[in-house]
Amino acid sequence: MTTPLISAAARSGRGSIRAYLDRGEHPATKVPLLGADLDNPPAVCGGCANTVLKRLNDGRERLKCGLLPRGTRGLRGPDLRDSMPACEQYAAAPGAPPNA
Repeated sequence: MTTPLISAAARSGRGSIRAYLDRGEHPATKVPLLGADLDNPPAVCGGCANTVLKRLNDGRERLKCGLLPRGTRGLRGPDLRDSMPACEQYAAAPGAPPNA
């Protein structure tokens, strides 16, 4: 019998997005998450100027990262949430509320 190469903890049903966040990487850009310090409070994807809104044919909308090129299916990586921690390439969107 062969031994699996992936540990049991990694196979325990946690999603790939959560796994990237646990490693301190942004799931879309694979860039380290923006660190928290007093001069630069943590930011979220919902307030980033690089996000784009993708409208699906059925009327639903998905938040995507505009830093990623469109794939062959017109996608830009995983769906983002407004509250997802931002990466180091974060740029405040004009008129975005300050992060507290």
